[in-house]
Amino acid sequence: MTSATEPPTIPRFLTDYTPTRYRRRFTPFSRVPATGHMGEVWHVAARRNPAQLVIVDRPCDIDPDGPVERTYAEWATLVDDAAAWLHAAGVRAWDRVAIMKANHLDVALLGCAAARIGAVPAMLSGTFGPEAARALLTRLERPFLVTDRAHVDSCGIGPDVVAGLTAMTICVDSYDERPDLVRLASLKGAPAVAPALRPPHEPMVITHTSGTTGIPKLVMHSADSAYSLALVEAERWPKFGLRADDVMVFCDPFCHQRMTTGLPAMATVAPRMLMLSDPRSPAVKDLLLRHRPTVVETLPNIYLFWEKLARDPARPFAGVRLFINSFDAIHTRTIRTFLAATDRRAPVWVQSWSQSENGALVIRPYLRGSVKRRGLRPPPTQVLGWPLPSVAKVRAVDPATGRPVRHGEVGLIEISQPGRCLAYVGEQDRHDLKRNGVWWNTGDLGVINRWGAVRLVDREIDRIPGGSAIELEDVLLDRLPQTTEVVILPVAGGLPVPVLSTDEDVPLDPRAWAAATVDLPPLAEPIQIRWEDFPRTGTWKIRRVQLREQLLDGAQAVGIGRWT
Repeated sequence: MTSATEPPTIPRFLTDYTPTRYRRRFTPFSRVPATGHMGEVWHVAARRNPAQLVIVDRPCDIDPDGPVERTYAEWATLVDDAAAWLHAAGVRAWDRVAIMKANHLDVALLGCAAARIGAVPAMLSGTFGPEAARALLTRLERPFLVTDRAHVDSCGIGPDVVAGLTAMTICVDSYDERPDLVRLASLKGAPAVAPALRPPHEPMVITHTSGTTGIPKLVMHSADSAYSLALVEAERWPKFGLRADDVMVFCDPFCHQRMTTGLPAMATVAPRMLMLSDPRSPAVKDLLLRHRPTVVETLPNIYLFWEKLARDPARPFAGVRLFINSFDAIHTRTIRTFLAATDRRAPVWVQSWSQSENGALVIRPYLRGSVKRRGLRPPPTQVLGWPLPSVAKVRAVDPATGRPVRHGEVGLIEISQPGRCLAYVGEQDRHDLKRNGVWWNTGDLGVINRWGAVRLVDREIDRIPGGSAIELEDVLLDRLPQTTEVVILPVAGGLPVPVLSTDEDVPLDPRAWAAATVDLPPLAEPIQIRWEDFPRTGTWKIRRVQLREQLLDGAQAVGIGRWT
């Protein structure tokens, strides 16, 4: 552990953490990130391509009367303005600034503004409710909180929370009934403040894991770790590297660690960006048709939700040359649908298996021929890809002993690469449990094949004895095109339970189900619910523990969840 001598008012987690391995570049010829620091990404992009546009799907909540189209230079000015507002509120170096508001690019702008004046932003999702909100604020040790009226209500930010868990709570919209909340409007017009970026090895930003199994973990990164993780995105990859003439659609949650590594790549290349805050908005189709993207990145379950849009006769994805999905495995049906939705001769899909703690773990490209066959077991997308040669290593270990297993055997997947997170804020014991020297336990069960590629089996807590829920979900979605979601819930002492939804909630034909499952391992009778009734995280992942509790009273998982 590293320690630094700091004033006693600074929480220990900001001065006592596990250092990361830093890497400057992949090769002598690599394009490297222009910066790794959130506090200057917009200003660097403005210097490199000041007139290029970044477009949002609705006005910023922190500037509701402002335009939805601004140049990089204009966005940098808004970051400066926000930094002045936070400074006027009393935010200083080392203060934590928790940001928990409606999903929008301005979540990241506020984070950049806080980092620009030496504070440590903590960008949080409000989808977990009051219990998680209180837990996360407690771990941050009296942060300044920037929120909105909707989250004040849904996350239980009452006067007791404001007084006991925050240094100050700033509301971006009006809430006249709550005099304990500081209105953001009252801080506007504050004088500009000089930038004061933290050194690159020190904590820069805190985000959190997806939280599929409970209250999420707070993950802390530095500018050095963000830079090291952004190397893969800044690189000039043949066919799928980002280019300055691209029009990129980005529709991830702006509170997630994905922004920490995505912003340096954006600052380096400075393409035109279309930043979408709500994938369900009717405005999405119009924006796609108006701006004709060449690159699209979003979450696996948002792609799944967009399948109907991809089949639209207007062909809003006709010009896309590159699709990117991060976070988790993508469904085969989804890749096939989107590669058919573009008029490009040889579009590429890049699957990146990623975690908040380590960024991209392994990467795999797909062409149309990769996903041509339907209903395969195991599905092609279950092989997630390879770690970066000469940069990262993966291995599978026995869950009980921690010893490496042979190629082809199921084990817990461990990764070793530069840029690993510094800490789990307030839960350093969990962080230490998952690291073993340079190796990090991902908490996922998988197989490393003879070619060094990782085939994901399941999260350890979601494992199915002798099978794979991930495999069965992909196969069923491919064989049942009317389904809009399929989740397999393992149950200790019983058959795995399929839970599914369908287009327009049409009841699933029992004969279609029987035909789709004839060669699959035994499953319990499927439970059909509405798509809206699947509990989701801020990253649209299914909260499987909550879904099991919601549908299967008293049922227990098979895995132990030690490494989640």
